[in-house]
Amino acid sequence: MKFKKLGRYRTGGTDDHMQLGVPPPRTPDGRVYRFSPNENAHPCHFVIGPVAAEVPLTDGLRARMKLEPRSRQCVCPYTGAVGTDDDFLHPEDRDAAIEVVKHAAMQDVEDAIVGMLTSAFGGRTSRKGPISISMKLARGAPPPAPRFARRDLMRELVCDHCGRDYGVFAIGLFCPDCGAPNLRLHFAREAELVGNQASMAEALTDSKEELAYRLLGNAHEDVLTAFEATLKTVYLYGKVQAGIETRPKVGNDFQNVEKSGRRFAELGLDPFDSLGSGPINLRAG
Repeated sequence: MKFKKLGRYRTGGTDDHMQLGVPPPRTPDGRVYRFSPNENAHPCHFVIGPVAAEVPLTDGLRARMKLEPRSRQCVCPYTGAVGTDDDFLHPEDRDAAIEVVKHAAMQDVEDAIVGMLTSAFGGRTSRKGPISISMKLARGAPPPAPRFARRDLMRELVCDHCGRDYGVFAIGLFCPDCGAPNLRLHFAREAELVGNQASMAEALTDSKEELAYRLLGNAHEDVLTAFEATLKTVYLYGKVQAGIETRPKVGNDFQNVEKSGRRFAELGLDPFDSLGSGPINLRAG
């Protein structure tokens, strides 16, 4: 029996024991799902797309990478754990691949059965006696191929070390392609958004003063959130690297410089030692 439809996904093996490779479904922007197997990843889900920028690979950039770009390996953007692409296969994509294979195999089986019946009985006419009997096989419409919905994530980035396009929830510490530390890309995006909010408020006319006030208020809150989320992410990652398995409860400690300093002292770090008392410019670029 020939599996013509299933054979489209064949990557090796024999006709009786085929090795199959089913391409995963893609998001509207062409990314595929990935799922970190690391139990410390919070969350585990992220998406990875094509190479979106050509970045000259210098020795300095390569020194910050965990992997050679474009390898068949992947890096968890939340924990830095490294594994093969298969290790990061998303459960939904695994189920989708099974459905695709099942659909193709059932079509091949149906084609084979129809072929055998057609060969044995199709078009045969009985002419014995005054009455003739003929048989024809009528085949209904094949079931539609399975379709799978995939969504992009809101925080989309392009690694400034290897040019890989990817998306994460909230904050990711590493590029999933090369593993370079990318935390500053997230902070730069937050700064860009805050700057855009302030620019929009400044552009509003006096008749929309209330809206401008609301935009500036949100921008001020987002400044605090950006610093808090960044510091908290670095701190929790540091605790895991120090062998602390349980995520410590930090509350709103990272909204305060003194409390933040005490937290980082647990890791032997002082992230504020080079800061002065002057204003900070958050405008991107």
